[in-house]
Amino acid sequence: MRLSPPCPSIDFSTTDVFGKPIQLSDYQGKKVMLAFFRDAACPFCNLRVYELTHKYKVWQDSNLEIIAVFSSPADEVRKYVAKHPRPFKLVSDADLDIYNRYGVEHSTSALFKALFFKLPRIIKGMIKGGYPQPNPHVKLVPADFLIGKTGKIEQVWYGKDTSDHMPIEQVERFVAS
Repeated sequence: MRLSPPCPSIDFSTTDVFGKPIQLSDYQGKKVMLAFFRDAACPFCNLRVYELTHKYKVWQDSNLEIIAVFSSPADEVRKYVAKHPRPFKLVSDADLDIYNRYGVEHSTSALFKALFFKLPRIIKGMIKGGYPQPNPHVKLVPADFLIGKTGKIEQVWYGKDTSDHMPIEQVERFVAS
C-alpha cells in the first residue's frame, strides 16, 4: 500500500552492504532521502546512483543523507554499484522487507514502458556500469521518500516506469527548504 505524506517514516534496522549497522531512526535531526532501486545491475539504477553520487557532497553540506536500497544481495551491490566509491549508505534488501513496508510496487507495464520509451537512458546507464542481469525482482518500480528532520515523510515518489525516480530538482528544493 502506498504511503501518503505527511506521515511518520517506518523505522528499520539492517546492515549496509559492508556489514555496518544502519537504523533509520539514527538519522533523526537530519533530512534523509530513502531511495529504492530495482537491482544492482540495472542500467537505470546505475545512472541514478551516478547522479546522486555527484550531487551528494553539496546535499550533505545542507544536512541531507541518502540511503539507497537495492533488491539485490549485498555481494551484487558491491560488485555493480559499490565498485566505484559511493559516499552514502547502500543497503541490500533481497527479501524485500523494507520495500514492502514502504509500499514499493511491482508492475509489468512499468517495465515495458521503460524498455520501449527510455532506450537512451538504458544506454547511459550501461555506460555507467549497469548491465541487465537475470533478476527475480525485475518488475520492481523505483520509489523515493524525502524524510524531514523530525522523521516524518514529507514527500514521496512512486515511479511511473522502472526508470522513473523523483526529479533531482524536487530533491534540491527539499534540501533547500
